[in-house]
Amino acid sequence: RFSIGGRPTRTMAVENGKADPLLNEKKPKIERTWLTVLQEQMPILYWLPRYPMENLKADVAGSLTLGCILIGQSLAHANLCQVKLINGPYSCMLPPIVYAFFGTCVHSSVGTGGLVSLLTGEVLANVGDLDERTHAGAILTALVGIIMALMRSEE
Repeated sequence: RFSIGGRPTRTMAVENGKADPLLNEKKPKIERTWLTVLQEQMPILYWLPRYPMENLKADVAGSLTLGCILIGQSLAHANLCQVKLINGPYSCMLPPIVYAFFGTCVHSSVGTGGLVSLLTGEVLANVGDLDERTHAGAILTALVGIIMALMRSEE
């Protein structure tokens, strides 16, 4: 028999008459401290103390360059969404900062996108004035975030 992942189960090792040591040995318990649990949830606590300082100058230059590009891009995305323009920089600057604390992939790109902004603007087009659209956009964003979090917890 095979398990869902395609790995042989313990019964297969016994049925075939072979003693597979990897299947039959007990795995040692790994002691998990509060620090290791916290580092699993916030990877920055693991890698920041080990950060090579010789990369700091290049990383700061890259961050400033990206920040300057994101300002114009975020204003355009807020205009596509038909919400107050101040919401654009918040939506483009805050996600990378939050991802730095909780993210696990070094090469990720988080933030807004032109297509998502355009679709959001289409949904919000019939909602009252600018203030009401801005509030409705915030509620729509929160609902999408909650739904995505619930979908993630199902894994």
